Amino acid sequence: MNSEIQNEPANDQPAPVKPRASTGKIVARVIGFSCLSTLLIPIWIVIQIVGYTNNLNAQVNPEPLPSVVELSPMATKYKAQVTDNAKMLASFNEPTLAVYNRGLPCPSEDESPDTCLMFSTDKLLERQDAKICSETLAFAKKLGITHDSIPGDAQMQKISNKSQARCETLMSSYPRSVGWGWISPAYYLQGTATNGAPIAMQLYGTQLSPIDYSQALPKLNTDTSKLAKEKYEYNLITSTNYDFPDPIDEIPDYSDSKIQLAALLDTFAYYRRSNPELPVFNADFARNMIADYKLKFRFDGKVEAFLDSMGEVHMVHFVDPDKFEACVSVGANEKEFIKEFPEEIELGMAESGLPGGAVELGGVGTNVASLKARPTFGNYMLGSCK
Repeated sequence: MNSEIQNEPANDQPAPVKPRASTGKIVARVIGFSCLSTLLIPIWIVIQIVGYTNNLNAQVNPEPLPSVVELSPMATKYKAQVTDNAKMLASFNEPTLAVYNRGLPCPSEDESPDTCLMFSTDKLLERQDAKICSETLAFAKKLGITHDSIPGDAQMQKISNKSQARCETLMSSYPRSVGWGWISPAYYLQGTATNGAPIAMQLYGTQLSPIDYSQALPKLNTDTSKLAKEKYEYNLITSTNYDFPDPIDEIPDYSDSKIQLAALLDTFAYYRRSNPELPVFNADFARNMIADYKLKFRFDGKVEAFLDSMGEVHMVHFVDPDKFEACVSVGANEKEFIKEFPEEIELGMAESGLPGGAVELGGVGTNVASLKARPTFGNYMLGSCK
């Protein structure tokens, strides 16, 4: 769904070559140019400046596509309706323009008429899924939304008395880790505005880490019996939907044991980043992370911290009944967490909050024969921990 700007292929035909001028003509031209240089050079400079300015304007303000010119008036009317009804979103702030988004594409205004407005809440101390979903559905229906979708739907479903529960469930399930927070799957809505324009909306929630490197560090958690207090934020994005198909969200297949194991490793990486003062291998810390993982990812299997002779947790016993059983390493030593990833990110796990570089679900390592040597984070041995 991402928009791409493609350059036109270059012309492979060689440019025509003109016959070489005679020596006499060349001399005449040199004399003529010498006499006119005082007049022509300033003119040439002005022409160059004008040409550069025109080229720059063409790059900054490219000529919009014909479809954009044709459909933008309808899109503009829809955005006016959005802002006219913004008071219905009491929990959200004033809308802002959004460009290039995961979900609804939100291209720039020269690429498509489907430019986006985004509403965001303040950072909240507690989840408000029910209230946010209720406001969103009332707002959406007012603007002409008639269908919604959640992951697993093969197609958009008609808005019904089940839509509130569908939205709430989605806000608290199967989050995507981005290192500095958990982002919920997207709740998508679609319909037709009163002016006939096709429209779409996307709602998602974010659980935000207390560690924000753009700001001063807060008072850090030093209590191993709990995880650091998070904040929550919700975003609602809307646009016309002329150029894009039904916005059906796709999430990984969490019935796959390896994906569930990867989600567990994401959880350890994220909470270690968010609780940098806690001992990395502390048993209580590990149990709290495991409990949060099982809740977020709806995992009904067995996940147990394995204590070594020092009472530390370097391994976790993971059992997906009748499917997969493994003992996975959650780190041999603290040096692993400051070791930088390859060049594309240049951060350690303690900074990125991700175990596999710059992407989620990338932490599962190699199947090893034994864990006696304390293999690195993500490596695993089939069977129970020994």
